[in-house]
Amino acid sequence: MVSSKVFPTEEAREAAIVDLEKKFDLTTEQLKTISQLLQEEMKVGLSKYDISCNVPMLASWITRHPTGQEKGEYLGLDLSGSYIRVYLVTLHGQGRITTRQQKYLLRDNLKVGPVSNLVNFMAECVDSFLNFVNKVDNTPLNLGLCISFPLHQTAMSNAYILQWTKDFEITGADKKNIVELLQTALRKREVPVIVKAAVNGATGCLLAHSYRSLDTLIACTVSTGTNAAYWEKTSDIVKLPPKPSANPDEEMIINTEWGSFGDTKSETLPHTFYDIRVNRQSVNPGIHVFEKMCSGLYLGEIVRLILVDFTDRRLLFDANYSTELNTAYNFESAYMSAIERDETPDLTDTKHLLENVMGLPKTTLSDRHMVKRICELVGRRAARLIAAGINAIISKRNALEAGLSISMEGTVYEHYANFPDRVNSALRELYDDGFERINIGITRDGNGVGAALAAMIASTPQ
Repeated sequence: MVSSKVFPTEEAREAAIVDLEKKFDLTTEQLKTISQLLQEEMKVGLSKYDISCNVPMLASWITRHPTGQEKGEYLGLDLSGSYIRVYLVTLHGQGRITTRQQKYLLRDNLKVGPVSNLVNFMAECVDSFLNFVNKVDNTPLNLGLCISFPLHQTAMSNAYILQWTKDFEITGADKKNIVELLQTALRKREVPVIVKAAVNGATGCLLAHSYRSLDTLIACTVSTGTNAAYWEKTSDIVKLPPKPSANPDEEMIINTEWGSFGDTKSETLPHTFYDIRVNRQSVNPGIHVFEKMCSGLYLGEIVRLILVDFTDRRLLFDANYSTELNTAYNFESAYMSAIERDETPDLTDTKHLLENVMGLPKTTLSDRHMVKRICELVGRRAARLIAAGINAIISKRNALEAGLSISMEGTVYEHYANFPDRVNSALRELYDDGFERINIGITRDGNGVGAALAAMIASTPQ
């Protein structure tokens, strides 16, 4: 019996890839347009207190740059995902820092329910850590709290969580100062710690990098999600109450929360059919639209949807599926990186991932080359979107001529094959020779170190 399957020609497969390239390639001009639109949204966010702004531009109330010469011991507590990390940060001056840290597993039952359970566990972690580092003499230590959720702040020590993201569903935290909640929990346990400040993760990373590189302007995270913080002129933060004797050169760290760029104006971003589907089928449709195009949680899902579409069109895998391929979020961003790194003649690593991990019965070398190209297109676009975001901030501050440093961090930026090179390549297109005035470094443990630096700033008179 003759098979009813009609297999595509190589020409059809090539035409499909060319069409996909047109959808995912972003020209230099497109990057400039995206950057300009983001700048406009940033200005709106700087002008009004409104979490519904596409880019909320949240004030940190940190207006003092570290000098790199500060000394002392401070604690940092980082709540970001599956772990709570507690740091003892020693500032030695001359931009040098040493740290000791411990991480504590945050059980799933603490990510849901009353905020008191979460805060009490945080206090328990701090208590345990002080014993670990042998700080048991009851001499009070100042602590900074880093929380990787959007914060509304009226001061460094007044912080209210606007939205619990990721897999957190916390109740009872509305209109409650997280700094006071933690201080109360520590006091009940008689832990000799004073909570001095709260910061967002991107703000923490910016402070940490600023201690060693005084010209640091931006901190950017590309991980499960994406965000950026930067030093903005206080005079340009229109929504702040005016200070009669304000220093015209004073700056404040602004947490952009740029992941939500495009939320109410999705046409500002070059969406494909696959992006629209990821957004529509996500747990938060219409929220964090920019993030869904360039962060680790979503990149693999974009690729999976393309693979399913191409399989539907009989362009891949002899039109064969697997349960794994048909399951949302089953194709991880880490797989994309491994496939892009695969330089073996037969793409052996790719074959293993597709057949042994994704459960496909058989793949051809042509299939594997096609999958690799799809991963490259999605990964490259993500890096170029991040570059457009960075360009928006540099242009907003007109910072290129004087030169600047950028702090980068996150699992995607640090571990995804070619991601930093692609960001750099896009920035070079945007700035030509001016790119040489940009110094990019990676900040590790930035959340904890930055939280400790915030505690130092809040407890040290100017």
